[in-house]
Amino acid sequence: MRAPPHTPPAARAVSARQAARLPVQTRVWLLLALLLTQGLTLLVALIGQQQLSARAQRAQTQGALEQLVRVTSDNVQGYLRSAAQIVQVNRANVQSGLLSADDPSSLLTNFHALLDNVPQLNGMLVGHPDGRFTFLRRDGPGDTGRYARVIEVRPQRRVTTTRYDARGLPTSQDSAPSDYDPRTRPWYRQAQARPGQTIWTDPYVFASSQQPGVTVAASAMSPGGTVVVGADVQLRQLASFLTGLRVSARGRAFVTDAGGHAIAASRAWPVTVEGRVPLLREVADPALRALLDDRSRLTPGSGTHWFRVGGESYGVVLRPFEVQPGVTWTVGVYAPTADFPGPARPRPLAFLMLVSLAGSLLAWLLVLRATRPIEALQRQATTDPLTGLPNRASFLAQLDDSRREGGLLAVAIFDLDGFKSVNDTFGHHAGDEVLHAVGARMLTALRAGDTLGRLGGDEFALLVQAPSHEEIRLRVESVRQAIARQPVVVDGTAHDLDATAGLAFAEPGQGGSAGQLLARADTALIHGKRRGKGRVWLDGEVTMPTLFR
Repeated sequence: MRAPPHTPPAARAVSARQAARLPVQTRVWLLLALLLTQGLTLLVALIGQQQLSARAQRAQTQGALEQLVRVTSDNVQGYLRSAAQIVQVNRANVQSGLLSADDPSSLLTNFHALLDNVPQLNGMLVGHPDGRFTFLRRDGPGDTGRYARVIEVRPQRRVTTTRYDARGLPTSQDSAPSDYDPRTRPWYRQAQARPGQTIWTDPYVFASSQQPGVTVAASAMSPGGTVVVGADVQLRQLASFLTGLRVSARGRAFVTDAGGHAIAASRAWPVTVEGRVPLLREVADPALRALLDDRSRLTPGSGTHWFRVGGESYGVVLRPFEVQPGVTWTVGVYAPTADFPGPARPRPLAFLMLVSLAGSLLAWLLVLRATRPIEALQRQATTDPLTGLPNRASFLAQLDDSRREGGLLAVAIFDLDGFKSVNDTFGHHAGDEVLHAVGARMLTALRAGDTLGRLGGDEFALLVQAPSHEEIRLRVESVRQAIARQPVVVDGTAHDLDATAGLAFAEPGQGGSAGQLLARADTALIHGKRRGKGRVWLDGEVTMPTLFR
């Protein structure tokens, strides 16, 4: 049976004028509803996006600062550790009789060799309980010369001062009287008070050079009695190392001690103090001053902290480390959060409201559109995320720039010997920690102007510019020795590593691309590893064993 026909409900009657107005009214109400809906939606979206943007930018800032402070802390500790290790070696040599503390001539020969090979050192010294003193430090423009002082007390007190040129040849010598007594110096008193321990002084101004620095020292038993062996580290050398860090334009990495001294910074302080090592509060900018108490000591503890200065948000990461038992220094990095890339700011509301008139879909697309920051892309494209070093693309770009500048330069590629067994035995986590530590060690051995990058895996690349082939080779060798100097300890396990390097030179005016120069160094590395590991192989080098193959 067919269903009865449907009867529509009775329609409401309207006049002709009302009927004419209905389309217009409908369009107006639809437009108002659309504008109101879009406006409220965009307003909520803008508020939410601003909040998300602030959180994302803070997370980006925290990650960048934590990476910077980790690299800085590891490298500062490695920088200081080299000086302490040299002191311990000299102490052991004096106690065993391999180095005579009573022979100034042999001491100076030893000191010259150490200054030639350890760029972290500014000076070496030995002080005796009867007032005798042997001392050698860097001197002259660019620290290319040397300054030596020898104090003898038998048969009478005599002070001999000698200056050397960049070749190590004496240029002048005099015997002017001096009232300097090593026994009154902080490094001597502290080392004698704690026999057998390696001590670090508070930052002070060196009597010989009038430059601020710190001294590491230890007492040693010699046939003539207990002497003190020490090494000087100028703070300006530590500051020169920090300037190589990639901190933001308004940020700063710094090192301080428990006394609040301004030991070193990656960027010059806005105020200078002459004649002594200043306190942080005396030289700090407003951002750092907000973190200090009246005694120039940091008020926040270890970790990440957020604060505002002049209406602008800042982040700071602080990481203390122990220089010696009971003596703690702190590495800090701070910067405005605006210096780090965050989500793109949303377009103005009025503009978005006008765009919304074109349609709901277009409005939503404009609201939801997200643009990844160009700075974030550049950072990811140029930096190795594990070590913080330049990656292959960034290293090749720097190499191209250096080639265009002219002058003698060279590229060395390092391959870690023994790294594969670390990955195979202890896993990739241990391998990553080893690569991070090796990168930090290599950075401590660099000279000003050198560029270190990671090509991938356990391969590192070094760009060196120097006046001569021999100097370049010595600098590459010092970086290789920094890797093998001591085991890398990861989770309590010591890993003995060495490195083999391939070295290729680019003469001034020589053709060829950056990639070709890198390939030549890589070829030297590959051929060299077949002949023998643990050394630097030159591009095209032929050794006696290869002549008979």
